[in-house]
Amino acid sequence: MVHIATVSITTVIFGIASLLLISRARNRLSEGSIRKYMDNFAICLAFIVIFSVWQTARDFFGSGLSVEGHATYSAYPEYIFIVFAYIAFIVASFRVMKISEEFGFKEDTRKIEQLIREKPKSKKPKRKK
Repeated sequence: MVHIATVSITTVIFGIASLLLISRARNRLSEGSIRKYMDNFAICLAFIVIFSVWQTARDFFGSGLSVEGHATYSAYPEYIFIVFAYIAFIVASFRVMKISEEFGFKEDTRKIEQLIREKPKSKKPKRKK
């Protein structure tokens, strides 16, 4: 039980530290797509941290009303937090797709590679011996 408590507390501490770092990084960015992505990422992380805090508190206080040996009522908010985290990840993934369209150079790279392949090889001048 002590090991589980240690892992739970450590998880919560790392999650809160991550949220603080994201906040600091976000404040340094100017308005734009990357800052919006950071907002979405922070929301995802916040739901996961809330999930961890809820689970840790539930484990420490041993709360929950069992219904015929099934999940306890205190487990339902955990499911809600995880569902919202996944929804936020979907939004963040969509934001990354938009960023890739904005900054992606894949098509330009293909054109450049094609031009390089088509370019005739120049003859090097022979050196005098």
